[in-house]
Amino acid sequence: MTEKRRLTAVKTRIAPVVTGKFITQEGFNPNYVLTDFGKLSRVRILATVVDKFISESGKMASLTLDDGTSTIRAKAFGGMAMFNSIEVGSIVDVIGRVKEYHGEVYLSPETTTVLDVNHELLRELEIRNSHRDLDDKKKIVMDFKNTVQSTDELKRMMRERYAIPEEYTEALLESMPQKNNDYNEKVLALIEKMDKGDGCDYSDLIAASGLAEQIVESAINDLLNEGTCFEPRPGKIKKL
Repeated sequence: MTEKRRLTAVKTRIAPVVTGKFITQEGFNPNYVLTDFGKLSRVRILATVVDKFISESGKMASLTLDDGTSTIRAKAFGGMAMFNSIEVGSIVDVIGRVKEYHGEVYLSPETTTVLDVNHELLRELEIRNSHRDLDDKKKIVMDFKNTVQSTDELKRMMRERYAIPEEYTEALLESMPQKNNDYNEKVLALIEKMDKGDGCDYSDLIAASGLAEQIVESAINDLLNEGTCFEPRPGKIKKL
């Protein structure tokens, strides 16, 4: 009998979870969100509770979480006692599965822990270090992806030479082309909408997008490089 191991809860910000592509799998394989940082199925998010809801029937409750990059709901359909000590304004560490229903990506929480503000800085440092490591891996994969005959050969090379898990290489290759196009189109649409005549301010664009700053910056660079947009002056971007 094959032993089933519990997936590690990946520490992440909210933005990659809600902007990634939700993938539904068959059988007992876990569903996941495809992101630039790999496949996210079971996650660990530290955020501030900005709304708390309990249904009249008492059979469903939710917390709306905000970590400064985006918001997501943690929804419980039983075992709601974990929300009892949590109020709006609480800083919580939530471990749960990523799920999707009617187009909404949400968390099915397993545990919720109330923390103090000092943990926010520690978590931010942990995530930054993790992303820095993933960025290094991403560069290695992209440097070699056009030098091999197949994806299987690339995955094997990354695993054997650089100890990069095959799942990460596969997720990166699967996510990048479509993901970049999706982000570019969203950012371009916002530029057009927010431009009052003299261009769109970078900081306003980042705030309105709901995306991580590095994702918006990457989309802006793509739009500038392909000639779709230009900079009328520093800090502004405008569609041609």
